[in-house]
Amino acid sequence: MLRAAVADLRQEALFNFGEMTAVKLTAVLGQLLEHSELPRHYLETVRAVFAEPDGYSEAYEALAQPGAVLVLPREPGAGLAFTAHALLADLHLRTGARVGPVSFGSTARFPLRRLPREENAGYLLELPADEEGTTAVSDDFGAMLPEIQKVLVDRSARLIVLTTPDQWQRIRRGAPPEVVPELAAPDPVKVARAWLAAEAPDIDAASWLADERILELLAGQAPSDVLQIVGLILKADEARLLDRAEQRTSRGEPYEEDPDGFNTKVLNVVKARTDWRKELLDWHSQPGRTDFERNFLLVAALLRNATVTHVYVKTAELCARFNRPVSLEGQEAPGVLELVDKIQAELDPAADTVDFGRPGWDDAVLSYFWIDRPAARKTFLAWMAEAPTTRTHQFLETFTRDERLLLANRVGAFAVRWATRHRKPEPLEKIISAWRRDDDLWKAAIDLISAAALHPAMGRFIHELLLRWSKSKDDAALRKLAVDVCAGEFGRRYPSKALLRLGHAAGSEDPDVQKSLWAAVRTIWSDPTAREALFTSITTWCAPGSDRLDSGRRSFAALATLTIAESDGDTPVPVLLSGDGEDTEFQPSLTGLSVGWSALLSAADAEPSEALCRWMDTAHHHLHLRHQVFSVLRGALNVPDDPAHARRLRNQLHDLLYAWQPYPAPNADPDRVRLRHELTDLLSLDRSRAVAEYHPRAAGRSPHNA
Repeated sequence: MLRAAVADLRQEALFNFGEMTAVKLTAVLGQLLEHSELPRHYLETVRAVFAEPDGYSEAYEALAQPGAVLVLPREPGAGLAFTAHALLADLHLRTGARVGPVSFGSTARFPLRRLPREENAGYLLELPADEEGTTAVSDDFGAMLPEIQKVLVDRSARLIVLTTPDQWQRIRRGAPPEVVPELAAPDPVKVARAWLAAEAPDIDAASWLADERILELLAGQAPSDVLQIVGLILKADEARLLDRAEQRTSRGEPYEEDPDGFNTKVLNVVKARTDWRKELLDWHSQPGRTDFERNFLLVAALLRNATVTHVYVKTAELCARFNRPVSLEGQEAPGVLELVDKIQAELDPAADTVDFGRPGWDDAVLSYFWIDRPAARKTFLAWMAEAPTTRTHQFLETFTRDERLLLANRVGAFAVRWATRHRKPEPLEKIISAWRRDDDLWKAAIDLISAAALHPAMGRFIHELLLRWSKSKDDAALRKLAVDVCAGEFGRRYPSKALLRLGHAAGSEDPDVQKSLWAAVRTIWSDPTAREALFTSITTWCAPGSDRLDSGRRSFAALATLTIAESDGDTPVPVLLSGDGEDTEFQPSLTGLSVGWSALLSAADAEPSEALCRWMDTAHHHLHLRHQVFSVLRGALNVPDDPAHARRLRNQLHDLLYAWQPYPAPNADPDRVRLRHELTDLLSLDRSRAVAEYHPRAAGRSPHNA
């Protein structure tokens, strides 16, 4: 059980979903929901593979004290989040404390009320990275730490803060010096030993980690690179050795010098770290090598774990894309067994899949093609993006939904890793555009990008891409994906960043983008500290003359129709009126609400009808909110600069009010009828006053005769 959990954790840390049927967001490092408790099985897995760096014991002893605050400044990808999770794991396993992440929010200063009131707990606070256009962490954060410590002491709680060295240098003034523990960087050899022991206790880890060539590979490597090497070691150790003649040829030495094959395995790991470049060059350069064989190798590498039948069919499709069509009917083209032999692989008889037997060979094949065939990249990208979209029904086999999702994860994860590594998003953008019309694949794309956006090493670049995509005017799919990601965990974890991206995406006229905007708005509203900034943005979009009026109207409708029950059995109250009992610092102004309602009433669809019913029900059942509801709706008609528009809004509101409670009607509620008349009378009064302002009084007449 532990070995499987460790294997999954390693694959997820490397963003390698090619061997999983779905992206397991709740298990990926640093991707657990805000205020959620880190599950015990996850903490046990982390502790089983964590290699303590120098200074770790002292850091834990400091954290164990009630009221403790630890600040860990380190660059992304350096194992910072994993170290924090290990500290929390120890805290939980030794003291029983509940542990989990807490969001900073979207304000400059961390609000103390975001700290849960739970006793004996440990929290992880990741400070949002400084980004132009978003609210930066205030310079006095360090000076706030003593106040935070006082709150934590009263609750016997602790806090770990994740930041970067540059950000900490800016915000550290006033911080107690003891909050930053002296932690050394993770030792690569210790990290490798811990993972090997947990995932493969039967392996001879001592021999592997005593070999000078392996030690040279590990020297100075970041934890993510160490995990890649661990994966290569595991793959090499389990691979079937080549026959003796092939071993002698590949090593240039007598087989007898390597009786147990260990030297060959080590060499395979070393070659894998150089992408098997020489071996692949030799293979591609062999006399008589055909394009069908090259394409079969490429497709088998990309579609790892797909059945060989699908690899065979997809190879023919790729050949056709390269204008070299191949017929698979009859016996003219080479068959599956011949091709598997030509690419020096094996056919797994149980799974019917291609096994290369060499660690890292499949990724090396893809890298080799990309470097070797620059003129073929665009064609390959188009084919790769469309590969999971087709449903093959040839050769008595069906390309099932699970197989398509497995293929999508493989293709998508490769594109994300490649884009992040080379800082070029083209493969990723091709995939997003191609998957837009397939619900299953679109969900897979959202999950992959969401996971990458929260990945400790990849996150920063993916955040840049989301900002870029939110501004895209050429491809609505990219804009929609940015919004859909903001509607999920990314929006909860980074509300300020999500709001910036929604502000750009809101200008899109695409109906699918606008629909996604609805969900994203509600996600960000769920963070009390983000509400003021969100509401201000929406009212700006709703203002007369705004080029984002439709976006503002739909965004306002998303909040105007969102309700919460103040107590059991009560009619739910719109959150824009109630403050939902969580936020005492921000309550939307009546003027701002009227601006939103004015935009909403200008719509001809069902959005204003649903919202009005909810607000009038509130006025009917909650007397203390009736004046507020009436004031907002009356203010929505106050557009003195455009009498014709005001008339249209008034007519729309009257129609909606009558639809809410018609009369005469069967079972008409007299109280609701009276309430409707009360509001319509006030609207008529407002109109008469507005008209009077346009009739100048005659000179010399007294006010009493006016």
